[in-house]
Amino acid sequence: MGLLTAIKKRLTNQYISVIVVEDACFAKVKKIKNGEVLLEEERRFDLSSREQLSHEVVTWLQTLQDEVEQTYIAVFLNSYGQGVVPSCLKSDYEKFHIDYDEVRDICVEKRYSVYASNIDIQWMEKIFSKTGIDFLFSPFLVIENLIRKEPLKKGIVLYMLAGSTSIAVMIFDGKTLLYGTFINIAKEEDLLTTDFEEDEEEDLSDDNIFDEIDLDMELEESAEIADILESAEHEIVEKVEKDVEVASAKNRLFGQDLRLVKYFDASLREFYESPLYHSDFVTEVKIYDAVRLNPEIIDYFKEQLLVHVTVESVDILEELIQMARAEAEADA
Repeated sequence: MGLLTAIKKRLTNQYISVIVVEDACFAKVKKIKNGEVLLEEERRFDLSSREQLSHEVVTWLQTLQDEVEQTYIAVFLNSYGQGVVPSCLKSDYEKFHIDYDEVRDICVEKRYSVYASNIDIQWMEKIFSKTGIDFLFSPFLVIENLIRKEPLKKGIVLYMLAGSTSIAVMIFDGKTLLYGTFINIAKEEDLLTTDFEEDEEEDLSDDNIFDEIDLDMELEESAEIADILESAEHEIVEKVEKDVEVASAKNRLFGQDLRLVKYFDASLREFYESPLYHSDFVTEVKIYDAVRLNPEIIDYFKEQLLVHVTVESVDILEELIQMARAEAEADA
């Protein structure tokens, strides 16, 4: 440990994590000296718009900065223009229709890269122009930080970070990133005008298929045909029963819960169908829940995916502070 690092650890260090959503700002401050927490506090501030911090938020942050010289502000990047690329090569960005010159990226252990558009970063810097930002953390980096705390899972694992107005999804095969997406679920978007309901109706219409089959035909003349029809009927009945269960779960969801499910469905469909991704069937789902998800959502995932689903409650504000502290101490 260097002299400067030792001195900094003996000083009072203050970490502030901030999440800005559509109509509110969530913040947490933790003051630490010699490894001991001197102060820990969470605040919620109402905002008239996510485009600008209120006077109350700015005053609170500036007061904290004035009190402690070693103050670090860590902000959660909660905007559309971000994502991940399963490579750290500049040339691979073009495959995903991303203009490399218009983004800033971070390579994670030479395995994949996390990027954010210059516009989104400049927008965040503008919002915090009166206080400054020390760290700007992507939700993908938060997921990576959470994964590192666990034993490495085998198979194709889908990780989801569920926030108050957004979800981030990452799919890994071991340590290899296969897919990732970030979605704001606060408002209805064009994606939600898909044939979601139509597909559901078409699936459920299968229960009428036997009305079109004349089961009074002379089946005794062909035992083989009878066996085929009986097997087909059994398979279709099973499919209809499963579709009814899934549809029932969907029908119990409303508002933002339903939007979360729809966007999740769309992202999983993209992973499976897009030639851009080396896709295989997901064998496990791990949900990092920062908002106490409606249990009906968890039931839906279990019914739809038919894989092992685990849920872990997390505090994104606390994760941001831990990440900021690790970065600050590493740079000391």
